Amino acid sequence: MLRNSRSANHNQYKSRITTLFTSYNDDPDPEAQAHKAKYLAVLVSGYLEQAIKELLLQYASKGDNNQLSRYIEKTWPVSKNMNVNNIKLILEQFNESWSDAFLEWINEENNRKNNINSIVRWRNSIAHGQEFNTTGVTLHSVNSSFTTIKDLVSFIENTVNS
Repeated sequence: MLRNSRSANHNQYKSRITTLFTSYNDDPDPEAQAHKAKYLAVLVSGYLEQAIKELLLQYASKGDNNQLSRYIEKTWPVSKNMNVNNIKLILEQFNESWSDAFLEWINEENNRKNNINSIVRWRNSIAHGQEFNTTGVTLHSVNSSFTTIKDLVSFIENTVNS
């Protein structure tokens, strides 16, 4: 039961972001698009954090190991910068082969690492009022990162479920 609700949460979050991208692309005002892109960058980064947490908690709850699941849930940082390095370290703590597979996945396409790290960096810059660090934040660049992150979430889901 817990596993299904977690999966549903990150899928609902992904669906909401997808809908926002569709509606935001119709705005002809460049300034409005820039603000919307920044908002979406924050949401996409949050989606990445939530999805990874949910998938790993889902894995931990397999076999009715509620103690392990509860431990992970209680000790998971409130906010974790899910850049490539941190994702690698988290996966490595669960299973070293997951970390190795993740690095292989990252290296299969040149833009994956940049797309993931950019969304986290943009979110931090936006959250800390550093507008000068957000010049690359456009609907197109955020959507590109979101596409990579959706692929990453699928990859992690397949990895932990195999």
